[in-house]
Amino acid sequence: MSQPEVSPHLVDARGKPCPLPIVLLARALQRYPRVWLWGDDPAVESDLRAMCEAAGHEVVSLERTGRLVKALVQRA
Repeated sequence: MSQPEVSPHLVDARGKPCPLPIVLLARALQRYPRVWLWGDDPAVESDLRAMCEAAGHEVVSLERTGRLVKALVQRA
């Protein structure tokens, strides 16, 4: 019997300065295999990519609308 797909967890870090969005994402990835990160700090995209590269996580999707970054991350 296959397991149902579970919706990814959401970390809404809008309004939080870096490195807090990445810290919250790292904590969420300890518990959940897929996590959405929403953030609007100017450094969130570059910090996210650096963290994923260092930890082996995968950025499944990333979209930017103005200052808002929405990224889906798959735990390594």
